Amino acid sequence: MKELFKKVRIAAYLSAVLTIALGVVLIAWPMEVTGLICRILGAILVVMGAVYIFGYVMEGRSILTVTGGLLFLLLGVWIIITPESIVALVPIVIGVILLVHSLKDFQMASEAKKCGSERWMILFFLALLNCAFGVICICDSFGVISVAVRVLGIALVYDGISNMLIIYHTAMAIKYAADKLEPIDVEAHETDL
Repeated sequence: MKELFKKVRIAAYLSAVLTIALGVVLIAWPMEVTGLICRILGAILVVMGAVYIFGYVMEGRSILTVTGGLLFLLLGVWIIITPESIVALVPIVIGVILLVHSLKDFQMASEAKKCGSERWMILFFLALLNCAFGVICICDSFGVISVAVRVLGIALVYDGISNMLIIYHTAMAIKYAADKLEPIDVEAHETDL
């Protein structure tokens, strides 16, 4: 059980560090990153479209296959040529990621509470802030993409740091609860009276 939790905790820490790194990149180069992400998405769609069309030509698959392939191919080319048209979707995707992380954070805060942590309310509040950042990102209320992307970067940095704090305090609460439950092994010694 302890080994499994240790592996989960290490994976969660790694995820938090990667989230912080992505946030820093978004803060430093907002438009370059979003343009690059869009071009990569466009290239993936072009390749998918080509594969579908190739499958139709080589294997005689259905007309729906070639139609889907053409749609993917044209959409991919359009995104590569005009990446700004798809940039508006980036905040929504990152907002969804933040919401998913906040759900996990709420779950871990609840686990900390069950294990007797006195700081579970702080962990719950951190998860609530994370959820708020996700909602803001999805709504894109800032109107200007570069500002919104920088805010996304800040939200990702916050998400990574808050995840690390939540993971650490939850691990401490679980350890404390486990230590209280484990029997103490004591050797008995006979004494001469």
